Amino acid sequence: MALVFLSVKAGGIDFSNGIIGVHPELKNIKKKNKTIQKKIIDQYFDNFYQKHKDYLEKGVKEFQTEWNKTEEEYFRAVAIIFKNHPWPKGKYIGYLSIINCNPRFIKDKTFQVFYFHPEGVVSVTAHELLHFIFYDYCLKKHSKIFKKLNPDNGVFWNLAEIFNVIILSLPAFKKIHPRKSIKSYPEHKITLPVLRKYWQKLPKIDEWLVKSYDYLERKRL
Repeated sequence: MALVFLSVKAGGIDFSNGIIGVHPELKNIKKKNKTIQKKIIDQYFDNFYQKHKDYLEKGVKEFQTEWNKTEEEYFRAVAIIFKNHPWPKGKYIGYLSIINCNPRFIKDKTFQVFYFHPEGVVSVTAHELLHFIFYDYCLKKHSKIFKKLNPDNGVFWNLAEIFNVIILSLPAFKKIHPRKSIKSYPEHKITLPVLRKYWQKLPKIDEWLVKSYDYLERKRL
C-alpha cells in the first residue's frame, strides 16, 4: 500500500509526505525504480512491525476501545442525515497503519488509520465510515448522476470529501469526535464555503447532492 501512495497526489496533498515524513529513513526512496522501492518498503516495514509489535497490538486494542464508546451515537447521527438509509452490507474493518495516508476501500469495506494521527482514531474512523454510506446512497438514490463517475477522483471524489467536512462539523458530530475544526483539502478552500452554505440553507441530503454536484460540474475541480 505504501508503494502506491508514493506517487499519489490529490486535493492539493502529496501523500508521499505521509510516508517519508513519518519514516525519514525512506527519504531517498522516490529516486529508486518501482522494483527497488518495493523491496526497500517490504524490508523496512517488516522490520518496523517486528520491532514495535507489542506497541502496535496495544494500539489496536485502544483503537477499538475508543471507537466502542462513540459508535452508537455516531450511527444515530448518520441515520438522521441519510434518512435511515441502510449501510451497505459487508464486514467493516479498520486497520491501524504506520503511514499517514488513511485510505478507504469501498468494495471490501476496509480503511486504515494512522496510529499517531493528530486528530485521533475516532475522528478518522468517523470520516472514513461516512464515505461508505455516502457513496452507496449516491449510487442507489441518484444513480443517473453518479453511476458513471469514479469515486476515487474527479467530481464524485471532491463531493464526498467536501460533504464529510460539512457533516462532521455539525454539532451532532462534534460531540462525538474531539476535533475543534475539520480540515479540508487545500484545493477545496474555494468550493467548500459555497457547498456549506447550500447545506445551511437547506440541510437535506438529496437537494444538497444535486445542487452541489451541479456546482462542482460547472467549476470542474
